Amino acid sequence: MGQIRFRLHDRDRIAPGGLQRIYVAGMEEIPWLTRVAWADDLLVVERSVNDSGNVYVPWKIDGHGTRVLSSATLMERERPYQLEVELARGLIQRIRTRLFLWEMLGLETPAAPKEQLHAATREFALAATSQDEPAEASVAANRAIALAMTAAENLTANYSEQAIAVRKRQNPISTLMGVSLGDKTPSLELRRELAGTCNIVQLPISWRAIEQREGKRDWKATDTQLAWAQKAGLKVAAGPLLRMDDMGMPDWMVLWEGDFDNLAEQLLEHVTAVVTRYTGRVHLWHVSSRVNTGKLLGLEEEQRLHLVAQALNVVRKIDPRTPTVVSFDQPWAEYLAHKEEDLAPLHYADALVRADLGISGFGLDINAGYSPNGSGHRATFELGRLLDQWSTWGLPLMLNLSTASAATADPQAKLTTEIDLANTQADDPQREWAASVLPLLLARNTVQVILWNQLDDSVPHEFPNSGLFDAQQQAKPTLALMRDLRKSCLM
Repeated sequence: MGQIRFRLHDRDRIAPGGLQRIYVAGMEEIPWLTRVAWADDLLVVERSVNDSGNVYVPWKIDGHGTRVLSSATLMERERPYQLEVELARGLIQRIRTRLFLWEMLGLETPAAPKEQLHAATREFALAATSQDEPAEASVAANRAIALAMTAAENLTANYSEQAIAVRKRQNPISTLMGVSLGDKTPSLELRRELAGTCNIVQLPISWRAIEQREGKRDWKATDTQLAWAQKAGLKVAAGPLLRMDDMGMPDWMVLWEGDFDNLAEQLLEHVTAVVTRYTGRVHLWHVSSRVNTGKLLGLEEEQRLHLVAQALNVVRKIDPRTPTVVSFDQPWAEYLAHKEEDLAPLHYADALVRADLGISGFGLDINAGYSPNGSGHRATFELGRLLDQWSTWGLPLMLNLSTASAATADPQAKLTTEIDLANTQADDPQREWAASVLPLLLARNTVQVILWNQLDDSVPHEFPNSGLFDAQQQAKPTLALMRDLRKSCLM
């Protein structure tokens, strides 16, 4: 294993538990197996290869909260790097690259964020030339990071605004934006709020809820949700039909653990039953989720991929006209730093495209600020880089989003996970995050569906405090933001 070593003046910039979230990646930005530990006053990062790579670190940034930052490409060397300086270098480099691309596309850059970026560059130059005085270099580097992050967010907001304006001049924006309803039908008041906010809803069609006893399917909840959505004039996404983790299957399925043939038969029987019942009544089949991270009854990567391919074939045979999508969790694949697997999310997607199964698009699940089981917060422009990667095949994208509005205890949450708020200084961290991310997604014509992952914190749900309604079923500010964006941007 190769080593990259760092000196770090202020260890508190890495949050408790943050060492386990540091990783190294190559040109494709797919993490390598990484091990991180302190050795006296040095931070030692070991990776499974000896190639040069980018080091990704969750870093506390003044005025912005914790963000995953990347260094520039670093090679192995005897002399330690100063971490603060390398993160500042990497951030400024990535912003400048993104700005160059935007300006090539015709972006008119305001003077203020450009000056912020120039100021960040000056602070970085001071840090880089002061490394013989680590304290001085650290202060200057952290000033550079804060200034650069402010510039990045302002530049991204400016790009989103201009790109949306261009899209609106060319054609009405046809992006679908809504929410996943959850297993229970929302109350009348919530449904009224949603009808004025969304133009699509996702019905989970949870196998776990529908077939609690083998062979006894209860469609009542799904039928009720579908009838309401149709009456409200909303588009309907249905699924995921296969959720590749233990939350997605009935308890009785444990009987088939280790018996892949019978397990596959049961899974595909569920897919067949759902698609047969609802063909012609939904607008998008969400065929499978958690393909890359789910550990459904210990299935291996190739088995999961085979099941998804079979499910796609079943859907296409029964309903060849309705689009199909397969989604991937944690698309930056941070989990690969600690799990030896052959396939990253992009590899799964490429295999499905090459198999010529008629897949219509891909979904990306971004549950931001949760660790484990989620993705670390990043600068908003990094989401644009991710979308570029996933646009390789020219297929439409569906984004499934969530983040927490508070870090308080959530007794209804099923996952035990740490919450990292987008910005602890914001009045509403969830809305602030959504206000930066949603316009960027609406600016991209490859993004055709945007779904908020969680509706309501008052009923059992997965991620803590991430619903559009709180535990008292009061609407959070993010809902009003989505309503405003629908009125101002969407057809």
